[in-house]
Amino acid sequence: MLVRCRPIVRLLMVAPFLPDTRATHGGGLYLGTLCEALAKRVELGLVAPVRADEMSRAQVGASPFRFLAALPFPERPRGPALVRHRAVMALRWGLRGMPLVAAKHHSRAMADAVRRAVAEWSPDAALVEVAQSAQYLGDLGAVPSVFTDHEAGVPANANTDLGGWADRRDARLWRRYVERFYRRATLLQAVTREDAAALQQLLDRPVAVRLPVVQVAREPAACASAPPRMLFLGNYSHRPNPEAARALADRVLPLVRARVPAAELWLAGPHANKLDGIRERPGVRVLGYVDDLPGLFAQVRALVAPLYSGAGFRMKGLSALAHGVPVVTNDLGARGIEVPVTARTIVESDADLAAAAVRLLTDATHAAAAGSAAHAWAQHNLAADAVAAAQLERIAELLRQRR
Repeated sequence: MLVRCRPIVRLLMVAPFLPDTRATHGGGLYLGTLCEALAKRVELGLVAPVRADEMSRAQVGASPFRFLAALPFPERPRGPALVRHRAVMALRWGLRGMPLVAAKHHSRAMADAVRRAVAEWSPDAALVEVAQSAQYLGDLGAVPSVFTDHEAGVPANANTDLGGWADRRDARLWRRYVERFYRRATLLQAVTREDAAALQQLLDRPVAVRLPVVQVAREPAACASAPPRMLFLGNYSHRPNPEAARALADRVLPLVRARVPAAELWLAGPHANKLDGIRERPGVRVLGYVDDLPGLFAQVRALVAPLYSGAGFRMKGLSALAHGVPVVTNDLGARGIEVPVTARTIVESDADLAAAAVRLLTDATHAAAAGSAAHAWAQHNLAADAVAAAQLERIAELLRQRR
């Protein structure tokens, strides 16, 4: 007998931050773009902690969400409260065996909000995003869940600042956390083939891949007419970004300026206080948070963005390509998605990174061709509607199999 499955009407997302196309970090931008596309097809709900300055955007009617449980984002306490906070974190990390980032995102209020969303809103399925949210999979009850890992099971910010022994212990705790909580998902996803393969080997179960998505500019930036200026873009509270920015300022930029004395390195993104000590480097300009990405990309020749730690895909590179700006990076910075060599140059050494940047800074014809190729590729590969449709079809198939 043919069993018909009613279409997905309500989809609940559980995330550790607000999905928002105006977010200052890659994960928020990625999920915000995806959510806007999903909301064209289904009623979308959200449970997430939200920062005070984001609350005006996290309202039903001002966001893609038809149901919203927005919790205050836990701010870093001060004074006596900080002592208590550290004691609680030490208890969770030391005695309860929870990795530190997951412990920081552990909240009874969050678990209650997930259960309340299930009871009051009755979603057909749930999308749970990012490693630290996996601890709430059990609060969904019987609702089918799709959990998406963004960084191969260990967030890039998972350093403890307590020394090597603590980081090694935290890495072991992350493995236990993944084995314990990821298994509770009905379906597992990763954002790159590499991450999916690693998780599949660890958990001995299939792991699907959900492609990245960004907003693509209508027209490519006129990068060929920009001054000899390189850009690095990122949220500097995310450890791989200040690490890469310092490498660019200390090792790559001097090699570039030896051949192009007027060359500049612009460092854009929030939490720029993490870049103290390199602001005074010749040719370095620290911009801080820039809310006008098209305007920013219009002022540079290339995004130069090698990375030296972290997993997942690289939203900064995809955003540049989507605006018609060529990218110079290394293997780790290019991880996760195939892009034509015309649009993206992948090299490893400081000297080769500098040489690739110099060519774009000095050859306007080459820069124009690379920018055009980047934008054309993005138009055909990063469309939000296609990724959203594929995600919903995957969930619909999951529901059909369960029935």
